[in-house]
Amino acid sequence: MTSHDTVVLDVDGTLLDSNYHHTVSWASAFESVGVTVPLWRIHRHIGMGGDRLVPAVAGDEVEQRCGEAVRDAWKKEYDGLIDRTRLFDRARDLLVAIHDAGVDVALASSSIPEHAEHAFDLLDAEALTDTATTSEDAEESKPHPELVDEALSRVGGARACLVGDSVWDVEAAKRAGVPAYAVLTGGYGRAELEEAGAVAVYADVADLLDHVDDWL
Repeated sequence: MTSHDTVVLDVDGTLLDSNYHHTVSWASAFESVGVTVPLWRIHRHIGMGGDRLVPAVAGDEVEQRCGEAVRDAWKKEYDGLIDRTRLFDRARDLLVAIHDAGVDVALASSSIPEHAEHAFDLLDAEALTDTATTSEDAEESKPHPELVDEALSRVGGARACLVGDSVWDVEAAKRAGVPAYAVLTGGYGRAELEEAGAVAVYADVADLLDHVDDWL
């Protein structure tokens, strides 16, 4: 018997190697409105919803003056890079293993629907998951727990956990009242993920799969 009846999986940075593509896209978007933001600062906020990212990295004045323009430019920039993103090794195998254990699989992506669909198609999500959410399914973005809560409400999970790659994922899980497991593939350090509250930290999807009996 598994400890969890539902696994909520983040997508970008966890299952899909896309965090650095997002970082470059945001930097170019800021440049398009005459604002220079260092890549490292942007990267520290990847995993946070775009509505929160702009003021977090560039300040409230930039958000008020041109936040929507930055987000529009980011979308166009990422549209040009999305075909270069790839699933991490054994990502689909992880979904199969969780499903075969009799555990519900819910994808909780902060991406806009058309970007999320790219990852969902690569993952064969329609066949391998029980539900999937995108930014349109929540008014509040991560680290707010609304996306996690929405995913759980759809499958009725009572003993859920979350798997993510960022401190924002871990924070969202904490606020939703579920334990979080983390991977290092988003570029966040082991110590900071643990400090944020991750129960355990694994190297990547393949490491998660190799130790699935330990955490699931």
